[in-house]
Amino acid sequence: MIERHLSLLLSVLVVIPLLSGCLSKIEEEQTVFRWGTTTSMRDSGLLEELINDFSSKHDVDIEYVAVGTGAALELGKNKDVDAIIVHAPDLEQEFLAQGYGSERLTFAWNRFILLSYDELEGSVYDAFYQIYSNQSCFISRGDFSGTHHKEQAIWQALNASHHVPIIEDENGIHPEGEWYNSIGQGMGATINMAFEKGCTTLSDRGTALNFVDTIDLMVYEFNDTILNNPYSFIPIDEKQNEWTDLFGSFLLTEGQDIIANYTIGNQSAFFPISQLTEELTR
Repeated sequence: MIERHLSLLLSVLVVIPLLSGCLSKIEEEQTVFRWGTTTSMRDSGLLEELINDFSSKHDVDIEYVAVGTGAALELGKNKDVDAIIVHAPDLEQEFLAQGYGSERLTFAWNRFILLSYDELEGSVYDAFYQIYSNQSCFISRGDFSGTHHKEQAIWQALNASHHVPIIEDENGIHPEGEWYNSIGQGMGATINMAFEKGCTTLSDRGTALNFVDTIDLMVYEFNDTILNNPYSFIPIDEKQNEWTDLFGSFLLTEGQDIIANYTIGNQSAFFPISQLTEELTR
């Protein structure tokens, strides 16, 4: 792997070289497939598994930049990439409605979880309300990623159900107080800060599983529907081509077995999309 910086963002660009060759005129014109992807796909290790399997079947160079969902959507809007992998459904629908994406293929899911120094009880709403009531230290990514977007949705729900006062500023939607810390960084840095300061943070499951053996924070999993975390592949409008079609098809066929069998510490990090459908119909 060769690391380099994209001009738009100072982020790590991973290039996977494959054997040269071409399968069609499109491949002759474009032998590089560029993505913007969420950090959780990269940091969990699942993305590399998917790329390795796909690249063993097709002759193409794959480049990707791993950023938060908000930044990935911006890459798509600017047409700096051919496709994006993101996990904020309402933002994705808006992205499509504005004509930036050609289609949305939801291919995997898991749930958001809480990592906390404190003992928490009840539903995720109960846990967040307990944090607010006790003014317990909370670390927010504050980077407008899919995880940060989900956290804001929970605070908004508590504002409606429990009259928790919230504000909206450059850090997004959140309660006020010195106990609330918005750091504007990725998931790994946020988890490390929660551990160092003895706080709570919301995390995607895939990234959290890579940290649980190295941090002294309790893991809280909930069944609340709001924590369902679907991941989608969106080809960028005007950039949809043979590679985006092939990879989208791969994710919904062979990729489903890879997703189902991928584990971290003997625990499933993601689930095939068919299982999310089953969850919602129970």
